[in-house]
Amino acid sequence: MDVLSAMGVFVRVVDLKSFSLAAAEMGISSSSVSKQVSQLEQHVGAKLLQRTTRRLFVTDVGAAYYEKCQTILEEVEDAENLVSQLQGKPRGILRITCNMTFGQMQLSKAIPEFMDKHPDVQVDITLDDRAPDLIRDGFDMAIRIADPQLPDSSMIAREISKIPMYICATPTYLETHGYPECAEQLKEHNCLVFVYAANANQWTLERNGKRCTVPVSGDLKANNSLVVRESVLHHRGIANLAGFVISRFVKSGDLVQVFPDHQPELLSIFAVYPDRKYTSPKVSAFIDFFREWLEINHKEDLWAEVVH
Repeated sequence: MDVLSAMGVFVRVVDLKSFSLAAAEMGISSSSVSKQVSQLEQHVGAKLLQRTTRRLFVTDVGAAYYEKCQTILEEVEDAENLVSQLQGKPRGILRITCNMTFGQMQLSKAIPEFMDKHPDVQVDITLDDRAPDLIRDGFDMAIRIADPQLPDSSMIAREISKIPMYICATPTYLETHGYPECAEQLKEHNCLVFVYAANANQWTLERNGKRCTVPVSGDLKANNSLVVRESVLHHRGIANLAGFVISRFVKSGDLVQVFPDHQPELLSIFAVYPDRKYTSPKVSAFIDFFREWLEINHKEDLWAEVVH
């Protein structure tokens, strides 16, 4: 039995609370997962997991052993990262999680170029607007959009760019319902909300150094900004959306900025990854690449007007 490999299987079973999910993630059979955990229990001479027909429980011994296995596996990964750093060549599987719309509209375009530059790296991407547990869920890094200051955590967060948020509507909506002359008048309008945005229910405007934050509400809330954008394009209300989401519609005249003389709120794009002794070359390479890619590909659009 490969004890280190069995430890890795055991840790994923505990993380996912499922033999079958761990098997699917690791690309092996459920019987192989069960066999490796059983062999590990025989090796240590203790029951690590208890299974019923409905649930999986970690024994007290199993919980303590799990913590030690995590530490050992992280040390092994650090050692491999150190060797990779000394060799200086990114390689292996890079597991990334990213916000849904940003991943669809931006990250998806950057990935093929990154893989062309680094043929020894395979990429595994999960798009999800909910913030994952990177270590539990087995991700190397996350690309997240948030306020300029992320909460303190055990993760390292590197800001790689900024995203301006624009309050926008169609000319038809504004002609019908009136143009708000100040931020406070947004309370009188149907404000369509992207619920996962850091500024979902409170929109901020700045002019001449003065900031104003206004609570907003409306008849649509969605967990995807493209759903919100479609309702705005159908003259349903006003929304506060990222520059990359609306740029081409502003250029075509389908959407207009509601407060063009105000400084839009800026959110930050962070690369987030576990705080390890040695950062994997594949992670460092992707962060450097993606920062440069964003700068090059947004030189002349609505995003660039504010950020650069």
